[in-house]
Amino acid sequence: MSGIVTADSEDRPDIRDRPDIQDRMERMYRPQRLIYDLTRKYYLFGRDRLIAELALLPGDRVIDIGCGTGRNLEAIARRYPEARLFGLDAAAVMLATTEKRFGKAGLAAPGLARASAEGLDPGELFGIEAADHIIFSYSLSMMDDPVQALERAAASLAPGGRLHIVDFGPMDGLPQPLARAMRAWLARFAVHHRPELAPALRQIAQIRGGTTSRTRLSFGYAEILRFRRT
Repeated sequence: MSGIVTADSEDRPDIRDRPDIQDRMERMYRPQRLIYDLTRKYYLFGRDRLIAELALLPGDRVIDIGCGTGRNLEAIARRYPEARLFGLDAAAVMLATTEKRFGKAGLAAPGLARASAEGLDPGELFGIEAADHIIFSYSLSMMDDPVQALERAAASLAPGGRLHIVDFGPMDGLPQPLARAMRAWLARFAVHHRPELAPALRQIAQIRGGTTSRTRLSFGYAEILRFRRT
């Protein structure tokens, strides 16, 4: 699948998208897109570990929610060339950057769609019934309703499918002055640790059937959360 699909929330009354999320993301990332990967590599820990541990099978359908510049999607495409890749982002400029990135790398373009995470619908956006893997890489910490995004993603999984989350942790193992400074700096970009994610995943596992796990990274600076549907 090539090209970028746009989801119109007015045609989907069940989706409670924030009306300005796409505009906000567009304004934020339009000036940042050219330096995004260079700057983020120094403090977005755990992304490569998450990708290495995906253990994808040929034909697995993978959706990266908040795919940004396509950095993770390219890494997945190179490591798992037989996987079927899809990316969702609220900013059209980031999706265009992803498309350009894959073209420059000579890789088959992933399916791309512009929508909020709360508006995820694999059939409407990507033409697939469900996903085998859904990834949130440092995206839930800046969403308006991360729990709703998780619930929507869990509903989009095929039986046996998995959610993979890497994001900022509580930073409780860091020296307190450093943790306070880091949290204050992230807050300038509307990014916050979301302590509700782990309890929400456990509740999803109880309702839908499945297992969860949580791994702390770098003294709580970041964490990897997983849900597997059974």
